[in-house]
Amino acid sequence: MEKEKYAVPAVDKCFEIMDFLAQSGKACSQSEIAKGINKGTNQIYRILVNLTASGYLNRNESNGKYGLSFKLYNLSRSISPLDEIRKHALPLMEELAAYGKLSCQLFVLYQSQAMVLVQARNPYSVSLNYAEGSLFSCYASNPGNLLLAHSSKYVQQVILDEVPDWHELSCEDRNAFEDKLAYIAKTEQWEAPSQHLLGIRESVCLVGQPEGKQIAALMVSHLTKINNSGDEAGSLELMKQTAHLLTKKLNL
Repeated sequence: MEKEKYAVPAVDKCFEIMDFLAQSGKACSQSEIAKGINKGTNQIYRILVNLTASGYLNRNESNGKYGLSFKLYNLSRSISPLDEIRKHALPLMEELAAYGKLSCQLFVLYQSQAMVLVQARNPYSVSLNYAEGSLFSCYASNPGNLLLAHSSKYVQQVILDEVPDWHELSCEDRNAFEDKLAYIAKTEQWEAPSQHLLGIRESVCLVGQPEGKQIAALMVSHLTKINNSGDEAGSLELMKQTAHLLTKKLNL
């Protein structure tokens, strides 16, 4: 109902035409485009003229067929997905860290590892520090496990093939790890002791959709030996809400 209320038919046709040409992978005539988006040829003529004049489409003068230009491609190159994630994530993560007095980090897949993209430190006197840009094994870290679990089978195999320890495991240990990933994949949130720091418990939550092209892992780190007087249960709930909000804001 909201979409219909603010619908702009001409703009909708622009998107439909560019989507159709992108999926076609070739130049198409006006009649082919009209048929492909279920519109009349007269309905799209002026849209095609304007998209061509604006540089989004190229028209072949010899056969009259239209194809996408490089303008959209060049526009897309000016946008860094990781920069967009950082821009939207940091304010929300700072609010999360301040509320629960717990450090939080956002991890993404990078070169077959889990990379710290953003960190928000807590305001408490004792704070865990995960340096931004640090890389952790997807096999031997909780955020890496979550990212692996919610990746496609193909991506999982590519990443695990890059892990030296993986090739040294017995079939039994490999099956156990794959069972662990299958278990994590059933939920958006995973909590376990840190696999590389003693006395730390980590809660990680999925940002994005399972097997999506771009996913991230939002993590809250707990110092198990220190009472930071924060609302731990409330922080975990806020972490889930933050992850869902990020997924929505980033259209992941």
